[in-house]
Amino acid sequence: MQIGVIIAVELIYIILAIVLSLRIINLVQLEGYKLVNSKKMKNIRLKLYGGAICISLCGGIFTFLAVSLENYYLQLIVQGLYAVVLLVSLADERDKCAHQPLVYTPRAKRLMAAFGVLTAVFMLLLGLFGHLIDIYGIKLTFTLLPLCFVLMPEMVALAIAVNAPMERKIAKKYIKKCKVALNNGNLIKIGITGSFAKTTVKNILTTILNVKYKAYCTPSNYNTPLGICRAVNDLPEDCQVFVAEMGARKVGDIKELCDIVKPTYGIITGVGSQHLGAFKSRENIYKTKKELADFLQTVDGEIVFNAENEYTRKMYDEYKGENKSAISDCEFLSQSGDKVWVEDVLCDSKGLKFILHIGGESASCTSKLIGRHNLTNILMCVQMAIKLGLNIVQIAQGIENIAPIEHRLQTIELPSGITIIDDSYNSNESGAKLALQTLNMFSGRKIVATQGIVEMGAEQSRVNFELGESIAKCADIAILIGVNREDIRLGMLSGNFCDKNIYLVEHLDNAKELFSAMLKKGDVLLLQNDLPDNY
Repeated sequence: MQIGVIIAVELIYIILAIVLSLRIINLVQLEGYKLVNSKKMKNIRLKLYGGAICISLCGGIFTFLAVSLENYYLQLIVQGLYAVVLLVSLADERDKCAHQPLVYTPRAKRLMAAFGVLTAVFMLLLGLFGHLIDIYGIKLTFTLLPLCFVLMPEMVALAIAVNAPMERKIAKKYIKKCKVALNNGNLIKIGITGSFAKTTVKNILTTILNVKYKAYCTPSNYNTPLGICRAVNDLPEDCQVFVAEMGARKVGDIKELCDIVKPTYGIITGVGSQHLGAFKSRENIYKTKKELADFLQTVDGEIVFNAENEYTRKMYDEYKGENKSAISDCEFLSQSGDKVWVEDVLCDSKGLKFILHIGGESASCTSKLIGRHNLTNILMCVQMAIKLGLNIVQIAQGIENIAPIEHRLQTIELPSGITIIDDSYNSNESGAKLALQTLNMFSGRKIVATQGIVEMGAEQSRVNFELGESIAKCADIAILIGVNREDIRLGMLSGNFCDKNIYLVEHLDNAKELFSAMLKKGDVLLLQNDLPDNY
């Protein structure tokens, strides 16, 4: 009877542990299946620890009663009730560990299965150990079991380690399959990297190239080895051009992606401070982004640099290959001698207009993309399109076909007369300042809602203070969200911004409640970075 009750309680705890582990696995998934050492993780551990202590103390008391009454069913009921209480207390909607939900990919399911098995074994050992110990007639079985919750992050880490050999084997299989699929002599392969604007440039270039070719690009933010492999698996048979966005978190990541894709063309959008916390130094960021240029140099590839960025201008100067070009303040630098320039540039809240000159030809171009910086993004793609044989008429048509990119300075006009500038995907320093410059193009009351800049390591406080200074110059109202809100507020106050017009909230949901109460016809709301550091 006692053993049956112990097994029943352990099953309750195993199920509870798997459910609660989803929060940690969510964080792990967002960080590339690495256990994160974050403030959020510490808060989760604290709650798990407190809940475990509560269950252990109550379990000890009721164990004594159960022993006295020789009623182990009472112990089972009590343990089950306290397990439910712990689950409910940790399932508060306002304390979700991530704004992005857990995606139940095959890898996530394998991690959950490994965690479940390891937890079951651990609980079994705890139960047997506790059953063998008798202190004044009280067995420690149920008192020890809640330790599994305290050690849950370590159990997830152990599950990751156990699965690692299998995951490497699976990854190698997918990468091998991807390389075979891309080993097509007729397929044009283009790599795009940089600290910012990768996705924007990828979409612009693909749109322009589609005027002449069957061009496809990696969807969304599929910019990792397995993400690119997944995209390649979905390529149609008629694909003529494959545009691959290449992301990185450490030195060597771009080189790895180049070894998979083997591009013969490339664009480097710029080098900034995004992910400085992960890279540790700007020099490491520079080295990593330059890996695309290094690869293309070995295959005598064609490459375009954004020379308006000091770091990529340095790359342009250092690049030894002949097939290089760059755009700097709407002027092209090219080894091929192509004479390309723009004039009569009009940039307003409706988009971009300009005259494009290529050689002796010219064309009037319009784009729905807003922001002067998007002219630079377009012109980098123009230079690449020229390299791939598009004429000025085709390029102008492609520019006109460019649709606003979701969550990247996407303008949304609501029926209520409110304008939303959705820049919620952006989380880098330069991009945030460009978004504020774009906001200045609009008339009406200007409201900024932001969670600040993340992944900046030791510089995060300074960067968000400076962001606050920039917001103070253009906004009428600011809604500051999350962990960076005080740094941004101090920066705004240093710019003589009225403190009464600054709203500090903890969660994005709180900000949405303010939107409903505050916004009125004629207002312009800039949403900047709704996903700070993933969680």
